[in-house]
Amino acid sequence: MADAALLGCLIGVAANMDAVGLVELKKHGLTQTEHDVLACARRQTPSFIATPGKLLEEVRITSGALSICINRLLERGLVRRVSSEEDQRSKPIQLTGSGIALIDEVTEYRFNLAGTIVKVLSATEKSTLKSLLLKLQGAIEKS
Repeated sequence: MADAALLGCLIGVAANMDAVGLVELKKHGLTQTEHDVLACARRQTPSFIATPGKLLEEVRITSGALSICINRLLERGLVRRVSSEEDQRSKPIQLTGSGIALIDEVTEYRFNLAGTIVKVLSATEKSTLKSLLLKLQGAIEKS
């Protein structure tokens, strides 16, 4: 298989996996970015507070796009603004009870979906695939 065809296959599989995962997000009226912001805040236990810096680092979007995303989540009551003790200019967000419930439901579904998709692979194949993908990621980062 030609190198470009191999990478094309990988890109196609990734796009198809992304499309399948987005179906559940759409059911809940979430974009991928909104999901990622909620998931980042969910990982900040036990407070579920995420700073703008942390969100920008993990979600990898512009600050303007982050502001728009947070405003949509605020309007839906999934997050609230909280004060920062370290930096009064910073406006961290905190998940609300509704935000926690939603991200937990979506995460459980997506984890189950991932298990369903990769069950066609043996444990050895999963390990090999992970190693190969990480190796490719390293090559991408060096290029």
